[in-house]
Amino acid sequence: MKSKLAIAITLWGWLLFVVWLSYDYAEYPNRWIIHIFQPAYSYEIHAFYILIFLIPFIYTLLGYLVDEREKLLTKVKQSEEKYRELSLLDELTSLYNRRGFDFLAEQQLKKADRTKNRMLLLYADVDNVKWINDKFGHQEGDKVLIDIAGFLNKHIRKSDILARIGGDEFVALMDKTTDDLPQIITKRLRESILNFNIAGTRSYKLFLSIGFAHYDPTSPCSLQELLNHADENMYEQKRMKNRI
Repeated sequence: MKSKLAIAITLWGWLLFVVWLSYDYAEYPNRWIIHIFQPAYSYEIHAFYILIFLIPFIYTLLGYLVDEREKLLTKVKQSEEKYRELSLLDELTSLYNRRGFDFLAEQQLKKADRTKNRMLLLYADVDNVKWINDKFGHQEGDKVLIDIAGFLNKHIRKSDILARIGGDEFVALMDKTTDDLPQIITKRLRESILNFNIAGTRSYKLFLSIGFAHYDPTSPCSLQELLNHADENMYEQKRMKNRI
């Protein structure tokens, strides 16, 4: 479909041609067609007639070139947006990658500082991925990461920021939190993974260690410090064998 600008340029050329024909008809109503094609008295007038006939075709060509330029710019813009999107997404799980998470999380923390809203960071580590890779191959290990991403995606709100920031590490930054949100998420993830293990679709069981850290805008910290707190809490839970 042609752009509006290309259509406007083409129509303008033909409009000029029609206006000139109308004027010529008004001047020579009885023999206007003959007048158009009759030899001109000078080269200037002859050239003018030729130009008049060429105008609609010139404008049509110009409209075509403008339309092609618009299409090219659109493709370039789409390619840039696609590249920008891909550069922020994890190719395996389609979640945000570390770059995407850092970019979006920084914006959310700034917003939290302005609105004085608390936030919650979930830090999850998939257990035994190395063992699964060694025993069943990396393709099976990739399936595990995709499964875990699916469980997290199911129980993390779409408005929150969910990402895979490392080989087997996932994080989620959540807004509008409540004190019991960590328990709620832990319970839901435990039920999903337990049902998966009971189903026995794989020859191994999935386990997930998770930790949480609260962001308090009245006592702000950097994103990296928040990640470190959640990571420490996750490893503490793992040492206590409190796995999902």
